This record gives sequence, C-alpha cells and structure tokens, in this order.
Amino acid sequence: MSIVFGPVPSRRLGYSLGIDLLPPDHKLCTLDCIYCQVGCTYAKSLKRGLPVPTAEVNRAIDENLPKNGIDVVSFSGSGEPTLHRDLGQFIDRVKNRCRTPVVVITNATLIDRPDVRHDLAKADIVVPSLDAATQTMFEKLDRPHAGLRVDRIIDGLEEFRREYPGKIFLEIMLVKGYNDDPAELMALRRAMDRLRPDKIHLNTVVRPPAEEYAQALSPAELERIAQMFGPAASVAGPPPTANRSPDDDDLETRVLEMIRRRSVTLEDITKSLGLHKIVATKIVEKLIAEKNIKRVVHGGVIYFREFY
Repeated sequence: MSIVFGPVPSRRLGYSLGIDLLPPDHKLCTLDCIYCQVGCTYAKSLKRGLPVPTAEVNRAIDENLPKNGIDVVSFSGSGEPTLHRDLGQFIDRVKNRCRTPVVVITNATLIDRPDVRHDLAKADIVVPSLDAATQTMFEKLDRPHAGLRVDRIIDGLEEFRREYPGKIFLEIMLVKGYNDDPAELMALRRAMDRLRPDKIHLNTVVRPPAEEYAQALSPAELERIAQMFGPAASVAGPPPTANRSPDDDDLETRVLEMIRRRSVTLEDITKSLGLHKIVATKIVEKLIAEKNIKRVVHGGVIYFREFY
C-alpha cells in the first residue's frame, strides 16, 4: 500500500492528498471505535515508534510533492498518525516542499503528551475527534486502550488550544443510541465550552462501520444537535462535486489504494479520480472478480471495501 494516496474528496477539507504513516498490513490505533470505516483494531497501542521507516516516508513526500489541484495535505489513513514519533519532522518536510496547508486528522488520545502537542502544532489545521466526554461512553463507543482516560484527553485538548495559534476543527461522531443521549450531549457541550474549537463538525455513520450495530442519526437529529452546540457547529456536508481530470497513473492501483483505506462509493471514485462512471465501473468489477474488493450495502447505498 502506498504511503501517499489520493487525492480523495473530503467533506471537511476539499481535495486532500493523504499521507499514511502506519503499516499496510494491519490497523494501528489507540482505539477500536465501533463505527470505524477502516475496521476493527486487533492490537491497540499507546507507544510512539516507527511503524513505517522514516526514510520511506521522506522519499514518498519528495516524490509526490508539490502537487497541483489539491486543497490540503493531510496526515491520516489507516489508524492514528501521532503514533509515528517523526510526525513533526514529516510536517516540516511537506512545508519545505509546498505551500499547501497541512492537516493532521487525529483521535487526540495522545494529546496530553507534550511531544505530541509539539508535533501537532506544526500543522496549519488540526482535526481532533472527541466522541464522548464521560469515561463510560468513551469505553462503550470508542473501545480505547486500557491506559486511556477521557478526562486527560480533554485536559490535553484544552492545553493545546492555549498553545496553538492554528485552526482546530473538532469532529464528533454521533452514533444512534450511544452519544446522542441528552446527558452525554450536555457533557460534550461543556467540553466544547472549555476547548473553544474554531469549528465543530458533527458526523454520523455514513460508510460501513466496524460493527453493523453502529447506526446513523437522521439529518433532522443532527441539525437539532448542531443548534445545541452553537454557531461553531455544523453537520458535515457531502464531499466536493466537481469532476477532476484523471492522472496518467495506474488507475486500477489508485482505486484499490482508496478502497483499502476506507469504504467508497462509485461516485466517490469518479469524483476523486476524474473518471467516467463506465470506466470506474469496469475497474471495480475487475477488482471484485480478482477478490481484491467486495460490495457492501449500508443504508441502502452500495460501497466497495477491501476483501478480507
């Protein structure tokens, strides 16, 4: 699997060129969220290390940047990027090669550590998530490593807000029957008052989740909750709709790289890669026949995800 992937359409950030700092053969994360579109985490970790060799990441950055037609370069992918101890160095390297804003998408579980905050502060935008403000719901919804406490995460986010001059777009993933409870929402609202993010993005289960019982809220429910969180809050909208011109790269490989990181629709593929629907359909049918990917129906929508 490539370290650099995309660009992919993001509902939050426009067209994003992704950098995945985690191993290609298994998901490495601090959490095992029931809604995760990447799938379950079988080996949770809190140790920062070198899950992908630093030299390989540096080479991938140099080979792919600068790049036209993207809105951001985002450190994200198949797990938690702050688990790579050289994250800060990689952000510096991207900034030395282009002027495109750098984003880190993080679950914020390690943000109480000064070294992690130091690395994140190099980014132009940090997108942390906070799905629960009580330990009970945190354990139920996000299924964290045993060493994690949500109160320490909130304290770390508050400290980061004091230190960091850039933009913080905080995401809350809302799951039906879990953190949509009034008491849980009020606890989250109190946390938002402390954290003062520039934006609050409310999301729900759109793509096929790790656990089938993770269900979405309705648009009306999301809008009601957005009003509760105030003017900084909004419901995540659809990804960019403008078609893009296809690159000359191996399109089959690029489609497979997209699907290995998250479940996608045919429309996601056509918009991200600038492909005609007929061409994209031929590619996914070939990948299905080769048992590289499979169809999954979620919420009445057909998604394609890695075959496993």
